[in-house]
Amino acid sequence: MRNETPTHDPMTDRKEASTPAPRLRFVSAETRRARGSHADVKVTLALPSSDPEKESEQLFTVEASGVAAELLEARLAVQATLDAIAEATGRTDYFKLVGIKIVPAFDTRIVLVCVRTLEEPSIQVVGAVPATGDLVKTAATATLDATNRIVAGMLSEKE
Repeated sequence: MRNETPTHDPMTDRKEASTPAPRLRFVSAETRRARGSHADVKVTLALPSSDPEKESEQLFTVEASGVAAELLEARLAVQATLDAIAEATGRTDYFKLVGIKIVPAFDTRIVLVCVRTLEEPSIQVVGAVPATGDLVKTAATATLDATNRIVAGMLSEKE
């Protein structure tokens, strides 16, 4: 006797599984230093359109202000990136910065960004990016490196 139950087509399943989740893309990070010890860090992220023929990508630009110093400006970049993620996902107060650290590794420096989620169960994630000449840009990209899998899931739910 034959089994008449329908079977799954592996090619169809593979095509559905291969549709990439939407991801935020780093566009830019800029630092403006004012007189004295003040700095403004502006970070821009882009969300590609689900239908590029109808609309272009959506940009999220956020600015954070604070004290002008290399590591403090990197921290401002992380905060601006987290705020841009909140705008893109519509989920404010979801991520909290645990810390940022620059560590020597081999012949370079690595920027580590540690972020945790505020919802239970709390998850702690780390992003690591080799330091470039622009520490603000590196901190923003390390933040995306830490959060991109979680954010992709959030953006998929939003669609």
